[in-house]
Amino acid sequence: MRLVIIAFVAGVVWLQFQAALPPLWPGLLLAAVAAACAWRQPRWRIGLCLLAALGLGASYATLRADIRLAQQLPGSLELKPLQIEGVVAGLPQPSQYGPRLRFAVDQAPPGVPALLLLNDYARPAQDWHAGERWRLTVRLKRPHGSLNPGSFDYQAWLLGEGIGATGSIAKRHRSLLDAHDQGPGSLLHRSRAWLAQRIQQQLPEQPFAGVIVALVIGEQSGISQDQWRLFRQTGITHLVSISGLHVTLVAGLLGATVGWLWRRSARLTLQLPARKAALIAAVAGALAYSVLAGFSVPTQRTLYMLVVAAIALASHRALSISTIWTLALGTTVLLDPWSVLSAGFWLSYLTVGAMLWALSGRHGHSQGWRQRLLQWGAVQWAATLGSLPLLLLLFQQLPLASPLANAIAIPLISSVVTPLSLLGALDPTGLLLQLAHWLLTQTLWLISPLAESRLQWTQAAPAGWLILPAALATALLLLPRGAPGKLACCALLLPLLLPLHQAMPQGHFRATVYDVGQGLAVLVETPRHALLFDTGPEGGGGRTVPSALRASGIKMLDALVLSHDDGDHTGGAALVLQEVGVNRIVGTALAANKLPAGRPIPPHLPCRAGQQWVWDGIRFAMLHPQTDGGMAGDDNANSCVLRISGPGGSLLLPGDIGMKEEALLVGQAQNLTADVLVIPHHGSDTASSPAFIDAVSPRLAIATAGYRNHFRHPRPAVVARYQAAGAKVLRSDVDGAVRLDFAPDGLAVNSWREIKRRYWH
Repeated sequence: MRLVIIAFVAGVVWLQFQAALPPLWPGLLLAAVAAACAWRQPRWRIGLCLLAALGLGASYATLRADIRLAQQLPGSLELKPLQIEGVVAGLPQPSQYGPRLRFAVDQAPPGVPALLLLNDYARPAQDWHAGERWRLTVRLKRPHGSLNPGSFDYQAWLLGEGIGATGSIAKRHRSLLDAHDQGPGSLLHRSRAWLAQRIQQQLPEQPFAGVIVALVIGEQSGISQDQWRLFRQTGITHLVSISGLHVTLVAGLLGATVGWLWRRSARLTLQLPARKAALIAAVAGALAYSVLAGFSVPTQRTLYMLVVAAIALASHRALSISTIWTLALGTTVLLDPWSVLSAGFWLSYLTVGAMLWALSGRHGHSQGWRQRLLQWGAVQWAATLGSLPLLLLLFQQLPLASPLANAIAIPLISSVVTPLSLLGALDPTGLLLQLAHWLLTQTLWLISPLAESRLQWTQAAPAGWLILPAALATALLLLPRGAPGKLACCALLLPLLLPLHQAMPQGHFRATVYDVGQGLAVLVETPRHALLFDTGPEGGGGRTVPSALRASGIKMLDALVLSHDDGDHTGGAALVLQEVGVNRIVGTALAANKLPAGRPIPPHLPCRAGQQWVWDGIRFAMLHPQTDGGMAGDDNANSCVLRISGPGGSLLLPGDIGMKEEALLVGQAQNLTADVLVIPHHGSDTASSPAFIDAVSPRLAIATAGYRNHFRHPRPAVVARYQAAGAKVLRSDVDGAVRLDFAPDGLAVNSWREIKRRYWH
């Protein structure tokens, strides 16, 4: 049974990595034929049953995906004003672009999805409340997200959440119909909002009040970026999310309390044994806490395992812990086939699986403090080793201080702070919440030196297939002491820890034009140097560029060029400087409040025409602005213009210059020719004059713009101008990140949306 469930899950996983949805019938036919053959061929029954489960899993995931995609917004309704009615589902999330809220639609024109993710650019988050019924006028877009090396697939997340469109709310055309919708979902959301508000009121101006809210209801919007950085650098992020450990704790406490009280009543015990009453209470408590917390994958896994274990105990059946784990795994994937796309799914199930594997067969009868200490150490070792391959594959980072930080934080946060927070949420005095906050503050103060030490392993993204030998090595290393071959199997981990990447030959260079929405960020690499031209906006660039640099193995930038002081070009600079070292900043100077705290400020050099340098045979030449300072007061006009050339071709990065600056460059008879041009000012009609295009004569032109942006960049007339000049035009909103390899034998162009294409794209 366990192997059949794992085969079913494997079929679902296979489907989620397909570039296009396959037909439904091949998987069903495979399942039917394999099942029929298994019935008639007992010798091959196990293998044929696994094959049938594999086909059934792929077919089931295909069917669910086909239904989910059909519920998304049709392209014909994009950006049209639409009047809808519905309920605010969940807590509004504050963001730099205004509050973001989920909206459950029940009245709308045909084609509008049932669940939307909306932004309000006119009102603050506190003006929206969970459970309110509104009539709104909205403009919607189909689900879309940027796609870059090592980046989060936002479009996959939208699909998994069942969100059929994103959009914005019109400023004027809105009306509140009912402040308290009576549906069960609205009641739940209002309860969560009430608890969050109550905690904030009891802990006014306290720095970690947002963390307490996260521990109680799973709402993490109140946690600051600095706090998240502390959690990541110490490896305790799982403790500030409602995880399986917290759900188990609630279930255990509630079950033990009910069981103790039940035994005090002879009448109750005659009607229902205390053990069964405790089981029912534990499962009910776990269910209530999981729902209150948003029903994340870790809570689902724990809830399903508790339910299966409770059913087995209540029916007097003996199920192995591996069977319970497998049943929980199958249930999660059956209910949510897209859960396998989340990092939390793999970290949750495989880390728990590693701990169970490490402890299997080691439960001795002696339970002295030494045995318990050894068992606790074995669990910590298994959790660390079990998560190592996944952390390196998914995030390319491993906090080396994590075991020590978790040894301090797990007992305090999970066993003390979390119970106090849950009880304190209902305590009218507020004393328990204040005590929980004080203990949390002291715990984080204890581990903060570990974060400041920056003990972290960072590397380039390894190949995906390396997870298989790494998983085998992990399983062997977790075998009991004395098992043969444990040291030798460490060799299986080396390809994952030290991924080999083909060195770039002398004279070659690579440029990656990132997909950062309405903005610009370009990484240029030579064999021994790296330069980043702009960092994109704070949202798109700040999320994308640091992870993309990490995936490429970039730990140090020789130069960070900030072309001009516009947020869509420099907004992500602080997060980039936080992630990697920078030898010098060229171009605009960053304000002090845009620099990361606690990091050395790199030397700054303004960009001026005539600056030149050579790295590994590749020439970098700054063509603009002129030494007289360009046009005063116009940031776009003062954009740095950088030309990079080598034996394999040339690339021109003109920032946001306009036609006047283009004419100046053309009139100076400079060498503007380039095989690839990043289109000036994102394809605005204030740039890309015919004379400039003729002077550059690009074979390829790339427009960096946000999907369905309100500027309507790149303008159709501008795109047509490049195409008429013989240039192929790529767009970041359509093609994702674009990787350009300039080699003497030719230019290789690859778009990330083709390399990593999935059926939901």
